[in-house]
Amino acid sequence: MTSIRQIIARTGAWIRDQRAPLFCLLLGQLTYVGLLILWNFSLLQGLEIMAYDQALRGQTLALPDKRIILIGETEADIQRWGYPLPDNVMAEMLERLAQGQPRVIGVDKYRDIPVSPGAEQLDHVLRNHREIVWIMKFGNAATQTPPINPPPALMNTDQVGFNDVPIDKDSRVRRGLLFLDDGQHASTAFALVIALRYLQPEGIFPQSDPQQPEYMRLGATTIAPLAESIGGYVGIDAAGYQYLMDFQGRLSARQTYTVTDVMQGRIPAAQLTDKIILIGGMAESLRDDFHIPVQRFIADATSWWTPAGDTNGRIAGVALHALQVNQLLRFALDGDKPIHGLPEHVEQAWLWLWCMTGIGLALCRLRFRWLLLLMSGALALLIGFWQVAFLEQIWLPLVAPALGLASTAALSNVYLSVYERAERKLLMHLFSRHVAPEVAATLWRERQQLLEGGRLRSQRLVATVLFTDIQGFTTISETMEPARLMDWLNVYMEAMTEVVMIHGGVVNKYIGDAVMALFGVPTPRQTETEIAADATRAVECALAMGQRLQQLNPEWAQKGLPSITMRVGIHTGPLVAGSLGGSRRLEYTVLGDTVNIASRLESFEKDNHHTAGSACRVLIGESTFHYLNRWFQTMEVSKVKLKGKQQEITVYRVDGIAPTETPTPNYASAANARRPDSTPRG
Repeated sequence: MTSIRQIIARTGAWIRDQRAPLFCLLLGQLTYVGLLILWNFSLLQGLEIMAYDQALRGQTLALPDKRIILIGETEADIQRWGYPLPDNVMAEMLERLAQGQPRVIGVDKYRDIPVSPGAEQLDHVLRNHREIVWIMKFGNAATQTPPINPPPALMNTDQVGFNDVPIDKDSRVRRGLLFLDDGQHASTAFALVIALRYLQPEGIFPQSDPQQPEYMRLGATTIAPLAESIGGYVGIDAAGYQYLMDFQGRLSARQTYTVTDVMQGRIPAAQLTDKIILIGGMAESLRDDFHIPVQRFIADATSWWTPAGDTNGRIAGVALHALQVNQLLRFALDGDKPIHGLPEHVEQAWLWLWCMTGIGLALCRLRFRWLLLLMSGALALLIGFWQVAFLEQIWLPLVAPALGLASTAALSNVYLSVYERAERKLLMHLFSRHVAPEVAATLWRERQQLLEGGRLRSQRLVATVLFTDIQGFTTISETMEPARLMDWLNVYMEAMTEVVMIHGGVVNKYIGDAVMALFGVPTPRQTETEIAADATRAVECALAMGQRLQQLNPEWAQKGLPSITMRVGIHTGPLVAGSLGGSRRLEYTVLGDTVNIASRLESFEKDNHHTAGSACRVLIGESTFHYLNRWFQTMEVSKVKLKGKQQEITVYRVDGIAPTETPTPNYASAANARRPDSTPRG
């Protein structure tokens, strides 16, 4: 039972000691949960997609694809050949193109209803040219979008592909489709049919991935279907078999023509051999265009087949299909990887990691400008990791981790600032106006080792205790008016306190006319040299007090105030230091035999052992004497049993600093000169 209680007590003490970091960790977890909620409700999706679009714009583009030729129906073509293009014009155009022996001709124009004249002529061309592929619309019952059939001659053939395109909430296209299935009918995308027709002579056909048979493999590349949540997407409509478009493809301006170019024979037949020919509307009046996240998709020319003056990344539908075909060919022939995300639990771990990074930055407890600099560096590192991942075609969340990093660092820093102010207030309450500035700086620097549970940690240490008292104060106080007595005493106390602070001591308390000062607290000394230095400073302080009092006495005499002498007792040894009191009143104190001996030395034979001409009698214990070595003029008073003590100790009087050429005491020598039987360290 005792061991369990000890474990509980130690655990409680550790929690109290680490409550600031633990609270920051809790704050980080709450921030993480809050960001997950925002993420899962798609409230960060817009920002994530903006970052995704920026990454798309910054990627390296592929070489212009010379395998694809575009035939655009322009405003001039509509004025010359009419709208919609009659079946006979369409049939003649297809015949002329087929003479060049392309691998595939794709037509991105609806023709479910004949457009006279020439319906029979178009049917004849379609039945006799297997390389022609036509679009259809699959439709969507949920959005009440009806299907649109292909030309009657191609019904129920493999020369048909749907041209449906998933559109995001901001009306931009970022995804492509490979297959659609409504439970009754299954269909293949127009771009995939075109790509597969082109790849047949290369011996490349769609296959199942060996490890995940439900995934399609094209050449050396497996195309995993998009999930509802991937990267910055959350809860999207992932119906069908979708993939992310990378928009790395480019089209050659020298391989774009108009309907009139075809009809007037301005395209060399040799230029069409083994190519992919895509035909579609490019006139702005046709409104067959889409918004995409990038604008760079055509090389070496102005984009005459995009809306004039467009700056929003609009692209003709047939050009969008060309980019999809280009990407599928790069999958199959070049081994390019599709853009993909990571499993949801990995993305959540990624977010948690950056939330914890923000906590770590705050726990460094740096100044604001350095914290801001570190945060900027961490954000740059996050963006760098994110961009490197994107170069590997991995889409990681960016905005949520950046918010997690910044918010946890900022919130934790605010909390730590408040917590540190409370710690500073506690330290200043305990030591205010009683320590030198350098001691105060040390206290604040080492506060983590000093504070525990809202008070100073109790600790054993070796220190030097100094007591002072005014000789004959009782008689003086009886002869002076209270107000004048208090003013006079305040001048004395202020002077003695200043001397203590100059010598690196801590004024622990005032007891009537007595002053209790400590040297070597509250930070424990680690070496004998440090303890010797404390003892030496205490004795120097006592001598300086006498000198200061000799300066004050003439001033008081001129004002009719009493001149006084004082006694000082000093002893070095182990003691216990810590906070004493309750929540309403708390003070720093020390306990132990060392304190009692110093007090007894001050009052030892009050009227005896004074140095001639000195205003201050200084008596020290044996342990302090051995720490001093030969740097002071000392005289052994006697070996006595102090009041309340059974063990006899040797008392020494300090008369001044010993004559020496060395300007400062050698504390290390003093420490080494200690006798084996001197007071041990705590």
